[in-house]
Amino acid sequence: YNSDLGFQYGAYCELYNFGDGILYPGYYDKFSFEISRYTKGSGVYAFTYDSPQLWKNHRVLFNLAWLPEKMCDFYGYNGYQTPYIKDVNKSFYKMSRKQLRLLVDIQGKIKNGLNWMVGVAWQRMVITPVSLKKYAGADNLYSHYLQAGLIKSDEARGGNVLQLKSGMVYDSRDIEADPTKGMFGEFIVAFAPDIIDRRGYTFLKTNFSFSYYQPIWNRYITMAARLSAQFTPLGKAPYYIQSNITTMYLRQTFSEGLGGNYSLRGILRNRIVGNGMGWLNLELRFRSKTIRLIRQNWYLACNPFMDAGTVLQPYRTGVQKLSSDPYIYSGDKEAIHLSTGIGIKLVMNHNFILSAEWAKAIDYRDGTSALSLGLNYLF
Repeated sequence: YNSDLGFQYGAYCELYNFGDGILYPGYYDKFSFEISRYTKGSGVYAFTYDSPQLWKNHRVLFNLAWLPEKMCDFYGYNGYQTPYIKDVNKSFYKMSRKQLRLLVDIQGKIKNGLNWMVGVAWQRMVITPVSLKKYAGADNLYSHYLQAGLIKSDEARGGNVLQLKSGMVYDSRDIEADPTKGMFGEFIVAFAPDIIDRRGYTFLKTNFSFSYYQPIWNRYITMAARLSAQFTPLGKAPYYIQSNITTMYLRQTFSEGLGGNYSLRGILRNRIVGNGMGWLNLELRFRSKTIRLIRQNWYLACNPFMDAGTVLQPYRTGVQKLSSDPYIYSGDKEAIHLSTGIGIKLVMNHNFILSAEWAKAIDYRDGTSALSLGLNYLF
């Protein structure tokens, strides 16, 4: 269950090859398959292959996904500069988006946890106003942005984005899926040449993310923190890629925000969108003792948390501030968006994690609260 998307139903399979067990809880190969739907109209059809051992001293990640969404969230640009109005129809802050995604990443070792990485990401997006019959003819923010020129006519229906990625990764975590100590950092430069659609949207994205895991009491209590920032230092990016967060390794189905269960829990999904964004996640992770059941290792965990984020580099703010449309410009300055909450985890073999998290937004302009039932820690 996801407050943004509704109830999810379908099939999910995750297969691990531990080989002779010498790498456990590390693995040789992992295969993930998912075919599912959400009750609010979204779908997930995805295959992921992850291997730290396919090529000696290299890690290979492959992801292919078809992600249709009949009610994809769109709350405008620049955080609080766009007003959030509760008394509108349920499709006002929605659009229809169909996304085809292909990711290929390769990581190679340098020395002592330091790695290089290269990758390719291709996304094809098709965007239209919400097409559900019960919302036919209803007003929506997408149409307001199109009329004001905040969404340009040549990008309104979506398009192709090809990103060539390179960067550096540092990883000293003891367990990747549920670290009790160590650090993980990545710096990625993603260049998107406009060689497919040829509409003039060539741009450069940079992403920095640093996670730190400090043991408080052995493996039973860990403080976890993540600080991240993404910028667009060069070029012009189309609006439909601005919520995408460039990453080397997918932990969830989507890598986008800010806002929502994949970035800032409890805050409206994609509420905070700009040319550049920064965010912070803080958690305390409490774990029970490991028990042996049906020949597997199990334990429970609890994680109270706080999330914060803001727009650091605005997007088309000049056009936004000139608008007299009350749905487009609030007159408010951007500030830090905050939320807090708590989660419960059921962990099998230190890798497979069932998660339930509830979070509440501190400011009413970011929504109320959200509940998520899914997989994995946020970071």
